[in-house]
Amino acid sequence: MTLLTFLCQLISTTTFILMCHLILSKRLPRKITYSLYLYTIFICIFLAPFSGQYGIPIFLLGAIIILSFHKKDRLYNLLFFQILWAWSVLTDYAVTIPLRIAGYDFDVILTSLPLTLLFSILHALLCILPCLFIGNRLHRKLVTNQDVIPPRIQRLLFLEVTICSCIFLINIIFGSLLHYPTDILLFNGILIFCFAAANVLIFLMLYNTLQANKKLELQAREQENLTHYMAQLENHYQDTRRFKHDYLNILSTITGYIQENDMDKLRNYFDSSIVTSSSILVNQDDTLARLSLIKVTEIKGLLYTKMVQAMNRQLDVSFELTQEITELSTDLLTLSRVLGIFLDNAIEAASETEQKRFHIAIVCKVHSVIFHIENSTKPLLFPLEELFKPSISSKEAHSGLGLPTANMLIANAPELTSNTICENGLFKQILVVSNFKKNYHNIS
Repeated sequence: MTLLTFLCQLISTTTFILMCHLILSKRLPRKITYSLYLYTIFICIFLAPFSGQYGIPIFLLGAIIILSFHKKDRLYNLLFFQILWAWSVLTDYAVTIPLRIAGYDFDVILTSLPLTLLFSILHALLCILPCLFIGNRLHRKLVTNQDVIPPRIQRLLFLEVTICSCIFLINIIFGSLLHYPTDILLFNGILIFCFAAANVLIFLMLYNTLQANKKLELQAREQENLTHYMAQLENHYQDTRRFKHDYLNILSTITGYIQENDMDKLRNYFDSSIVTSSSILVNQDDTLARLSLIKVTEIKGLLYTKMVQAMNRQLDVSFELTQEITELSTDLLTLSRVLGIFLDNAIEAASETEQKRFHIAIVCKVHSVIFHIENSTKPLLFPLEELFKPSISSKEAHSGLGLPTANMLIANAPELTSNTICENGLFKQILVVSNFKKNYHNIS
């Protein structure tokens, strides 16, 4: 192997490793990641110069075996690893064919340092720039929503890409036997491009389907929350009618105590019956009035439903909001899922304490909205940071109720940030929605 050949292989290998780093799942364990990278270096730098194109099947098979050990994102990683390899081959052809037409064969390129650097740099740019552009978008749109794609569809996609890879391999090996004449290079390039275009169309259609399903899911949740909201309004109206119906009976009872001049019984009756009933009604009225300041129907319905659940469990519910909210600058489905997890956890934990405190406050600032959820809690069974790990499954004190899912959703939504505090018997979840463009109004 000449020095220029080694340099070309080194740049190509580094480029492919960087592509894997940008596209493959961020949750890939370090052991598997390092094993994949070391295996790639060994095959591409030390084995490929001696095995030629016959080393490619060995490389792909070994990489697939390594990635298969990570079960969580297995299909995603296997699928996109093959796509990365195919893209690397396609960009190699995209650089090689014009140079071949210009009269620079690959053997000639490897005899000149400027030509070797030109080939390697162009190939690296064509490989890396698209990965930089789509990497974060892939992780946000696909990795965090893999449950939306049915497993059968995932397997079909993997099978389709694997068949394409096998066809590419056959053509590459056949071309190497013929010493890569220009017409074979063109044919392989066109073939790989057509398959790549077909795969892009498939993924675009899949993405559009996911977006449509997402909107339908959001509409279904909104309708469900509205149904609960209207049901609770009807119950509240019935409570008000019953209270008015009992008004004359209450007055009659009070009149009897006054006529008998029995102030002690009157005081006891007032404290035990009238004050308790009226305070519950006033508290519900106040909650309804404050929730009316939220014009985002999905969030208003969710908050009302959860607060009514808390009231039905005899929790001490309080709610603070002083400004009207007309819009939230984030994906409402993601926000609803995160808030739903936090609220369910708070209700569950508060129900197991004597204080039964359940408090929600929404604070509007110039460029953000802050959701503050606070509840009483028993002493934590685990360190606070352990609660966000999937391995924690106990339902005591907030664990096992979706916190890892909430953490993942927040991590993939740049406009969302959260903070968790547990002190003095209170568990606090603070969720911040950033880039809030003054979509609220002061209520005087």
